[in-house]
Amino acid sequence: MALDEVAGQVWTRKHDDVAMPVVPSAPRTVYPRSLEECIEICRFRKAHERIRAAGSHWALSQAAISDSVFVETSDPTGQHQAMDRTLYNVVPGCLSHAFKAALANVRPQPFSGILGNASDEIYPIHFETGKRVFQAYSELDAGDTVPESLASELRDKFGNAEFLGSWGFRTLGGAGGQTVFGALNTGTHGGDFDLPPIADSVLALHLVADGGKHHWIEPERLGPLGQRLTDRDALIALFGTDQFGGPANFFVHYDDNLFNAVLISAGRFGIVYSVVLAAVPQYCLHQERRVTKADGSPVTWEEIKVLISDSSSTLYRDIMDPHATGGTNRFLQVAVSLTPHANFTRHLAGVTKRWNTARVNDTVAVNPLPAGRRARRGDAVAPTPPVINGFRAAPTFDMAGTEFAYSPDPSMLGASLPPNFLERACTSGDFVMGVLNVVAGEIRDFVTTNGAAIGATIAAVAAGAAVIPGVAPLLGLLAAFAILLIALAALIAAAAAAGGDRFGETMNDVRSTLLDRPDPAERMAGLFIWQMIVFEVFKDQQKNHNFGAISYAVMDGHDYRDRSCNFNVDSIEVFFDITDPMLVAFVDAIIAFEIAQEVASGAAFVGYASLRFMRPTQAFVGMQRRFRPNGTATEIVCAIEVAGLRDVRGTTELINFALTVANDPNFGGVLHWGQRHTATQAVTERLFGDSPAAPGGGLARFRGALSRVTANGRLDGFSSTFSRRTGLEVVRPIIWRFDARAAGLGQPIDVAWDCKDNPAATQVSLTITSPAGATSVQIGLPLGGNHSATGTLVGNWLLKLELTLGSGAMRRTVSESRNAFVV
Repeated sequence: MALDEVAGQVWTRKHDDVAMPVVPSAPRTVYPRSLEECIEICRFRKAHERIRAAGSHWALSQAAISDSVFVETSDPTGQHQAMDRTLYNVVPGCLSHAFKAALANVRPQPFSGILGNASDEIYPIHFETGKRVFQAYSELDAGDTVPESLASELRDKFGNAEFLGSWGFRTLGGAGGQTVFGALNTGTHGGDFDLPPIADSVLALHLVADGGKHHWIEPERLGPLGQRLTDRDALIALFGTDQFGGPANFFVHYDDNLFNAVLISAGRFGIVYSVVLAAVPQYCLHQERRVTKADGSPVTWEEIKVLISDSSSTLYRDIMDPHATGGTNRFLQVAVSLTPHANFTRHLAGVTKRWNTARVNDTVAVNPLPAGRRARRGDAVAPTPPVINGFRAAPTFDMAGTEFAYSPDPSMLGASLPPNFLERACTSGDFVMGVLNVVAGEIRDFVTTNGAAIGATIAAVAAGAAVIPGVAPLLGLLAAFAILLIALAALIAAAAAAGGDRFGETMNDVRSTLLDRPDPAERMAGLFIWQMIVFEVFKDQQKNHNFGAISYAVMDGHDYRDRSCNFNVDSIEVFFDITDPMLVAFVDAIIAFEIAQEVASGAAFVGYASLRFMRPTQAFVGMQRRFRPNGTATEIVCAIEVAGLRDVRGTTELINFALTVANDPNFGGVLHWGQRHTATQAVTERLFGDSPAAPGGGLARFRGALSRVTANGRLDGFSSTFSRRTGLEVVRPIIWRFDARAAGLGQPIDVAWDCKDNPAATQVSLTITSPAGATSVQIGLPLGGNHSATGTLVGNWLLKLELTLGSGAMRRTVSESRNAFVV
């Protein structure tokens, strides 16, 4: 069957402006449907072509952008067949007997209560990598009851029927629209601070590398069960056939180093055709969010930041819900408003926590189901045809990836989960009109009573002092407030008449009306009103709530009904160890920048900084590093996402500043591979090791594994502009063979070398030193070849072969010397 491919197609990411595609005309876009086609793509690429595999295009970084050939495992438009089957050839067909026997002794129970999931209660499930996360968690929840499944075999051959389901992910990110592998290969995470990112739930990978060779890769031993997952001979019998290039084209690796290198690698190693994931027994979560405390006062960044470095503090461990019964907090998110209140001294914060809870049912009287299952997954839709190319087709689910974020109150769809500016960007700005009217009402009352009527928002933003630093008290701004009331009324009327403007566009109009004022008094009054508006908008988006539901309904908070737009968002994510003082310093730095731009230039950021917490990853270049550059072990990692709306002047400026601060060596922030990423090779080497001055570290192990798979960089089909800029490349050349032989006086000295397995940019030179000390240098030599020099003097001739890769501070050089004696 011919490859499904298109030439000259536009390629864009989910959050790009469709009118300004990042790749206006991709030379080749290929849609593989099988392992065989992945092998074909890699085996027959042209010498000038560079390949990159992509999933659902949710990444904000350039990690998925190819230099020439775009491989789509899941077409975002839905016009091409996705590579998204659930596979049963390896699981259970190639599982080791020892692993099956160990698994058969476990008795997992879904919805087993508040204790969560035991470490040995895992279930391996094998997916092609184009499967969307929402499809995967829906299938897992439905159970694995097909006749050829592992659960069926454990029931029929071992007498253990407890593995039939339902199952779930141990942790998830905040949205399920990504492909499973796209999410894990860039380090996607949730906020479960006692768990590593999703990637660490992977048990095995099936990689197709440049040249078409394919590799089954798994750790030496499988975690809590202490077994190898698969049987080598069974894998070779399955994948070492002519169908997949023969036995010489397939390799099995039980290798921690190779596994941990490929696990989070931003696509550099090749096309990962499939993964085996460890599912856990399905469970329910209870979530609470607080933006105000029991006494009604606001939660602020200033009181939270002093607790972040202590993982035993109330911030992590306490459950705020006074009605909660049992459970231990497992999740922490802190959303911070960067616009100040309380006379420029405080910043609102919304704190979200989750914990495992006993099964929570929906409110349907007949046949109640776990809360969220009907709304977020729905019913299975039988596939047509049921078998595709010899593989069983998985069912789809009528509510998976199609609906609003889950809410226990059907009249408040999407209202119960934390807001997401990647989604809020495209919604109508109408909702903010209510906030504008409330704020305008308070200002009107303040003006008409000559300052006697002080509303709740005025009091909060002014903090009782009623003074803005550097200007007169608020009473001195009454005339300016009166002028701005007229401007606000006109803005509200115009917005109501126009209708349909995006939230970001509306907020930029508000910013311009209030902050682009030539008169200093009006500017200060406008700044005060702007802070009131942002205070109320943020407080509404982070308003207090409590609810419980099935795991994925709580963790996946994406609104799949949003189709209006998705291109006016800017977002970065920066990682720090929670004990690193630069974590708090980073947030304080962007807060200071925001205050400065609001006061000095009338620009403003509309968005938030969201802090989420997790354990380190085993992946060598995962953002959740196990060790900091100084060698200290990491306990918990904090990811700070800074997301805002490009429509508002000041958002891009703040995020650019945040990127500069993150990359500053004094801060040492680690950028998310899947979000906007500006780190260079030098920055990556500083963060993960293996600089020219200090080789070693996680990056060195990553590069060592890459060297094994790519013939030390000679096979560069998956190199890209992104991987070269960030240093995810082989950087150290290798001399594979170097020989020198001399004959008699006046006869040739023959030199031969073979260094073909090196990056194409490697430079080769040969220095020949005679017994008298005279030297000659041959430069620009090929990576493999021969050279002859005449032995004009009796004695020892020294021949030095030198390979150089890179330039300047990034330069790596290796050399070997040989002696040739002329007699």
